[in-house]
Amino acid sequence: MSVDSSPLSIWSNCQPGIQHRINALLNYEAEYFRLRAEFHRQLQDLQYSYYPHFEQILEQRRQIINGSSNVSISNGNKPYIVSAKEGIPLFWLTVLKNLDSYDYPVRSCDEACLKHLTDIRCRLNPPSSQTTSFALEFHFSSSNPYFSETILTKHYWIRLQANVSSPYRSYDGPEIDRCSGCSISWNPNHDLTIRKRIKQKRNKITGEIRRVQVEERIPSFFDFFSPPIIHENGIQDMSDDDHIRLEADFQFGLLLKQQVIPKALLYYTGEALSPYGFNTEDSSSNSSS
Repeated sequence: MSVDSSPLSIWSNCQPGIQHRINALLNYEAEYFRLRAEFHRQLQDLQYSYYPHFEQILEQRRQIINGSSNVSISNGNKPYIVSAKEGIPLFWLTVLKNLDSYDYPVRSCDEACLKHLTDIRCRLNPPSSQTTSFALEFHFSSSNPYFSETILTKHYWIRLQANVSSPYRSYDGPEIDRCSGCSISWNPNHDLTIRKRIKQKRNKITGEIRRVQVEERIPSFFDFFSPPIIHENGIQDMSDDDHIRLEADFQFGLLLKQQVIPKALLYYTGEALSPYGFNTEDSSSNSSS
């Protein structure tokens, strides 16, 4: 004889006294999740208040990387200045290649363009009571021959508030709600997401064969700036493939924000990676987003 263990069956089989106690526990759980949401909201305020201080340090770092600032070195009691005119060539290309993301790997066709990548920045926006957002900015040199933009941007919106329609649902912290990329104005014959090839077509009436040029989509790191579009009804209307791509996009965006940008030097040297090729810290473990 099978026993129905569904939540509705367990609830209906409980004595009235037990049901009252469960109701009381549910109210305490709802209050607990509300407090967790408030905690994370205030944590976002704290993070935003420290943002200018972090940026001061990162600005000093980018000046050394790009060769616009000299380096002061102390040798005992005699500090001296070392010229940083040449900076650190291919710093960010090396970081991304060492990262070797499964979802957004740097392919051989991307490298020539990413040699012009001069910085990756995270810009925080002021949090509200229910949401916050941040933008990832990829800065390129003006000599980049592949596209006209000098900054490619990726925006992420984060939901801070617990699910008010289901207050008893577990709240695990802020969640990325949606994201948007940007258009890229590729210069002629420089689009890294398109491959052109010649295809033969036969005329069904005359049988004549002619050669035409067709364009095919090919994988590229720059697909990161063209995420799947979330429909008005939410992710439930998305295909399974788009849903998987979107989840991978969210994870990669958080990895850049929480790990790669703050620890770029360790990714450049390879120290941020384990001997097995995985990140030493799981970006999803940081629920503060």
